[in-house]
Amino acid sequence: MVILFQVIPTAEAMPFQAFVRSGENGQAVLMSRLNECYAVTPAHVMGDGFFATLVGGSSARPRGEADLLQRFGYDLAVLRVTGAITDDCEFDLDGSFSLDRVLSTEGNGQIVSVNSDGSLSRRDVRVSDVGLLYLRVSPVGPDNQLFKGLSGSLLALGKTPAGILMSVDPQTGEGKVLRFDRAVETVRPFFGLASGNQLAKSVSPKPKVADEGNLAETVERWSSPAVSVEYRVSNLIDDGEADTVWLAQPEGFPIEVVVDLRGGGVHAVDRVVLIGEGIMPPERLPRDFELLVSSRDEGGWMSVFSGTYFTSESSRQVVFAPVRARKVMLRIYSHWGDGTGVGLAGLVIPAK
Repeated sequence: MVILFQVIPTAEAMPFQAFVRSGENGQAVLMSRLNECYAVTPAHVMGDGFFATLVGGSSARPRGEADLLQRFGYDLAVLRVTGAITDDCEFDLDGSFSLDRVLSTEGNGQIVSVNSDGSLSRRDVRVSDVGLLYLRVSPVGPDNQLFKGLSGSLLALGKTPAGILMSVDPQTGEGKVLRFDRAVETVRPFFGLASGNQLAKSVSPKPKVADEGNLAETVERWSSPAVSVEYRVSNLIDDGEADTVWLAQPEGFPIEVVVDLRGGGVHAVDRVVLIGEGIMPPERLPRDFELLVSSRDEGGWMSVFSGTYFTSESSRQVVFAPVRARKVMLRIYSHWGDGTGVGLAGLVIPAK
């Protein structure tokens, strides 16, 4: 069921945009929070770098510099911006965003990007597919072709920001666009803001959640070995015993753990609880993570949540739109700084 939410107006209907030069050339949208300016751009535009220069999309060509703060799931990165470009940074992250009403009436839009000289380019596109997380757009005519350097450009449907261009298929020329409401939803927890999208949110766990029954039955596979037998991966679903934890060797990210649900069958799932209590020091806890589900024996993965696990949280219950699942994947993108291990005390998928 699709629930329609009212869009709360922001200081600007459309966020200010910028040309980004870092590991690659790309694009960014600027957002404000507590009088500070931040750039949201695809993480691959940063490459292995931590610094970027920006040129704003206006005749004044305001310039700025930016430092990488954090990488997120969905190939997103947030940068803190300084310089003259911040004068146009007025799109407020405190707003609430939903696209369902717009997507139900608008099928055509524009990919808006900033050139290196600060001028704007607009390419007409048609929305060819609408999903919970991504939109797919097709260029309208030969003069509106999409290409790699446009990553981070804004998809505009009328006067509504609808998504951020993440990649272009070189075979078909179609663009993969992360929904704008989903992008905002992903980065908001970094700023201590509550979830604005009610399709996927993080809430405080219920007491004794493990007592409700754990649908997670077995760990099917994992991508990183445990640091020792004491911290084996099966500890992740051992009925929440407080004296056992799972710690993996952080040899390379992302780290993936796939669990099979009870009886090998398909179950209705709408939440996952990650338990961090018992992980010491807390710098071993995951930082950026993603949850995916599949109803198939092989493949068919669909992302349902991406966020940050903070060291102050003893546990984290993530709630999302109900889905049918046979398997659940936890994908960890980073930890809080301890290079000797990363892990959790438990993973619980409560039975409905």
